[in-house]
Amino acid sequence: MPKLRTAMAMPLRDLAGVAEAGVLMLAARLLVRFVPLRRWQGQLGGDAPELNEHQRAEAARIAVLVGRAVRNAPISLICLPQALAARWMLARRGVASRLSLGTRRGADGSPEFHAWLMAGDVWVTGRFDGGDYATFTTSGSLPEI
Repeated sequence: MPKLRTAMAMPLRDLAGVAEAGVLMLAARLLVRFVPLRRWQGQLGGDAPELNEHQRAEAARIAVLVGRAVRNAPISLICLPQALAARWMLARRGVASRLSLGTRRGADGSPEFHAWLMAGDVWVTGRFDGGDYATFTTSGSLPEI
């Protein structure tokens, strides 16, 4: 019951945002699972211009809402559905973002994929420390996932 109490104590705006993030992450997970990448690869990339203070605050708020939804989801929501959902949430609010998909070699030599979303200089999802990723672009070839 502590999670229910926490949810009930949240401002309605935040509770609605967490619900929005959850629904959009589920939609993104289904998109990634069942729709070929070539059909939605236009979601990758984008502009990440400098943001004004309101847009920066909104990007940071979306990052928190997505994080809360991920922590409380009954299913696993990896980086790509998180980045897609946050991108859609930001777009609804008129905030430009850049979704990146990259790969690098793991310690065992196998490829590791990762997705992250930036709005200006704000990390929205997929923050990582160090490690060089080769980033895919919409103009280059993309892996089939």
